[in-house]
Amino acid sequence: MLFKSIIAPATALLFAGQAFAGAVEAGNQMQERTAQIATDPVSACNCPNNCSHKSGSSCKYYSGPSDSSPIDSGKCAWRGSTLICVV
Repeated sequence: MLFKSIIAPATALLFAGQAFAGAVEAGNQMQERTAQIATDPVSACNCPNNCSHKSGSSCKYYSGPSDSSPIDSGKCAWRGSTLICVV
């Protein structure tokens, strides 16, 4: 009797887990993991998305007006009172 009471819930959990895993698309998981690239040098080193950056942190931003523009990579540095991504 104890054996049946353990097997039935375990089987139900197995099938439920497979059902939830099948509902999640692989593409959505990859988008969450990709790094977001800033739209300008100031946003690349400051809040809201990069609040933990400090002078010397690596940074990236789009060099043009769209997300198909080339990406510039650099380091955050102070310019006056603003932390900015310097290539």
